[in-house]
Amino acid sequence: MSGLIILNTDTVPDVRILPPEKSWPQLRDAVIAICSCLVWIVAGSLAMCTSLESLGRLMGISDMLMGVTISAAGTSLPVLVASQAAAAQGMGNMAISNTFGANTFNILIGLGLPWALYCGFAAGGEKYHGLRDDGITISSLILAAVLLAFVALIIASNFVLYRWHAYVFIIMYAAYLIYAVAQDLITEY
Repeated sequence: MSGLIILNTDTVPDVRILPPEKSWPQLRDAVIAICSCLVWIVAGSLAMCTSLESLGRLMGISDMLMGVTISAAGTSLPVLVASQAAAAQGMGNMAISNTFGANTFNILIGLGLPWALYCGFAAGGEKYHGLRDDGITISSLILAAVLLAFVALIIASNFVLYRWHAYVFIIMYAAYLIYAVAQDLITEY
């Protein structure tokens, strides 16, 4: 693990402490740091997904269940940390925008771009027929319902977040996990 930390510190410039005057080398270092971090995130995500697929096969857990539980939590941790940091600095709008922006990016670019590239180049413009439902339709409807519930709750509370809102969404997530596990068990048999 220490080798990865050393490699990371050698490839990502430290831009946390900036001198008061702005300069092009600072901008260059910041851009290099962002690009390096993106490369590390992609590499880590690829390693995590490959490892989870292998672990799921070894344990007899479906890709769908691994995706909506462990993979979802693992890929959402950076968003959680960034949103908590923004909220702790009193930037609640940035925290919520970060969460919605990350999920919107995941759905529109994370899914749309690979599908467009595959259909455009690998499949020669043909439709992609390899996607199985595996509960995706119902999960998408649940996602839409939860999003609507969030918007309704925020509007009803005059754009003020209360602790009980958090409990409602934690309970809804726990219910979704129970549903996903039950659906996977039913599909398996």
